[in-house]
Order: sequence, then structure tokens, then C-alpha cells
Amino acid sequence: MSKLFFYDSPILPAGFSFPKHYLELAQGDDIPDLEPWGFLFLNMPGSLNYYGAMLQKYPDNPLIPFAIINDKSGFYNGGYVVLACFDGDDKSGDPKVYFHDYSNPKRVDWADRYFLPNFSEWLRVAGEESARYKAERAEEE
Repeated sequence: MSKLFFYDSPILPAGFSFPKHYLELAQGDDIPDLEPWGFLFLNMPGSLNYYGAMLQKYPDNPLIPFAIINDKSGFYNGGYVVLACFDGDDKSGDPKVYFHDYSNPKRVDWADRYFLPNFSEWLRVAGEESARYKAERAEEE
């Protein structure tokens, strides 16, 4: 496996730390297949690209992308990228997870933005979403 990438401390918001469950999963021997989701810690250039984009889009609410859907087939979300991002303002060590959907380029009211309470819940939801996606893809073939 290639080297894992977790950003360098100087570019992360002061006091932010990744969830322990996320780091354990990344550093473990069995990274789950959550297609169409993919983990950005496996892709340093993509991580930096999307992190920079989120800093530009939300300068007052830092989002730290950690997972991506980039289904070029268009089967999921019309082929648009969706990012799962940690709340960079959260200093608890168990930050909320927000989503940025490139199919909806409008700025979203932050207070009403959909989120999940933490990485563990995101992992559960992503697993369910992956199972549905794979079943629907199998039916199409």
C-alpha cells in the first residue's frame, strides 16, 4: 500500500485532530470497500486539491475532506463529486461530518446544512449506501 496522507499539521485548523476511529481504520490492514466512496488518505494530490477548494469555498468554516465519491460513470449523483468532510472548527477529536456536493454549487446556509454527528456514524451510513449502490449497479448489468 502507498503511504497514507493525513495533511500536515500547519495546514490544519489550530486544535483540530482526526478522530481516533478514522486513524485506526486508515492504519489498519483491512480498509473497507465502500464503493462509490473512496478515502482521500490514499490520494495525496486529491486530498490537497479538495482541501484547498473547501478552504476557498468556506473560508469561515473550514472543512477537511476525508472521503470522496467520484463516479465517472454518472450512475451516482450524475457523475458529480461528493465530499465527506470533517468540521475543522471542531476541537473535540470526534468532529461532525459535513458534505459538499459539486452538483449543487450554491452556497448552503451553514445552520441548515446536513451533517452526521461523527466519523463512526458516517462509516455506518456509507456502508449502507455502498450496499445499495452495489446492488443497484448489479441490477443494471
